[in-house]
Amino acid sequence: MQGWGLAQSAPYNSCLECHADMAEEMKGSIHSQHQVHCQNCHGGDPAKKDQEAAKDPATGYIGVPDKKQLVKICGECHADVEAMNFYGIRTDQLARYKTSAHGKKLFEEGNVRVAACTDCHGYHDVTAVSDPNNPVYPLNVPKTCAQCHSDERLMSKHGLSSDQFKKYESSVHGKALFEKKDISVAQCASCHGGHGALPPGVKDMANTCGKCHVNEQKYFSQSVHTSIGCISCHDNHGVAPASTALYEQACGQCHVPGSPEFQLGRNFASMISASQGKLSATKDMVKQASIEGIFVEQEMALLEQAKTHVLEMAPLQHTLLIEGIIGHYKKISETTEDIKTKIDRKRQELVWRKLALIPIWIFIVIMAGAFWIKYKRLKEEKHEGSGHE
Repeated sequence: MQGWGLAQSAPYNSCLECHADMAEEMKGSIHSQHQVHCQNCHGGDPAKKDQEAAKDPATGYIGVPDKKQLVKICGECHADVEAMNFYGIRTDQLARYKTSAHGKKLFEEGNVRVAACTDCHGYHDVTAVSDPNNPVYPLNVPKTCAQCHSDERLMSKHGLSSDQFKKYESSVHGKALFEKKDISVAQCASCHGGHGALPPGVKDMANTCGKCHVNEQKYFSQSVHTSIGCISCHDNHGVAPASTALYEQACGQCHVPGSPEFQLGRNFASMISASQGKLSATKDMVKQASIEGIFVEQEMALLEQAKTHVLEMAPLQHTLLIEGIIGHYKKISETTEDIKTKIDRKRQELVWRKLALIPIWIFIVIMAGAFWIKYKRLKEEKHEGSGHE
């Protein structure tokens, strides 16, 4: 079997005599672009016109490879560091696949119904993973996985649920991926791995989520909940948008309503909601003051400080240490109250300045009236003087 880079473009390809349709499929593939031809995966000698000679076992002909052969054939090139080096492609896919739930079932149990390379990447029409039409392009990964994992009959044989895609589709991650086309958001491979696909255990859950939610993981590791993992509150595939409403729902799953632990959760929710409310109301106040013509540069800077405290509460709450939240709540309360005091004072000063202008305007009006009367008199006197002459 020839590896990547050793593939030769045959001047005559006897495979096309019968499989011209497959050659057509390969035209736009990444393999075809890099001179990987029929014999590199199927063996044989396409340069021979005689069919028996072309398929002679001595040529390494294997025809349609079975799944084990398929994985090994792909690995012959894709695990070759020297061959892949210039393409910037990782070479641990085969090693990772063998450690995956799919690979273990294939190689250790001989289960050929598990996913192998072509089930996810395609056959003759394989494109680069950066191609938006590729089945493993981030936007397409969930639907590719769902081809098997939404098959209730297939999944029931493995004791797995088949509703992961539906849950993911409605999750905060799924909406970001499908509706906003945000390919940086978590999808199946982000948490389970691609070639080394495995469901993360509870002890690894925080590390899995922590790949993206770094601060949340740091603070969560200090909490008493480290043994139950992130999904106990947030779910796994159906992760809902984080909000203080989660305390009421999640705490009640384990803690009796009215218990100290349940009440602690309510205290967290209450202070975080109140802080968000104070920040929102103060933003509106500063905006209105600006519209009224009050200079609010100092208040805008204080508002940023309050906003920072609110943002810091989000990851910090994962410690479940109420002291930290109380500290931020106090600072937010003090800062927003300070802003209110400053704006009230500036608004009052503005009123006084406007009131102080009233006598000036009255003086200006009186003077204007006096000048007008004087002007009229001078004009009349001039008119009378002209008549006597």
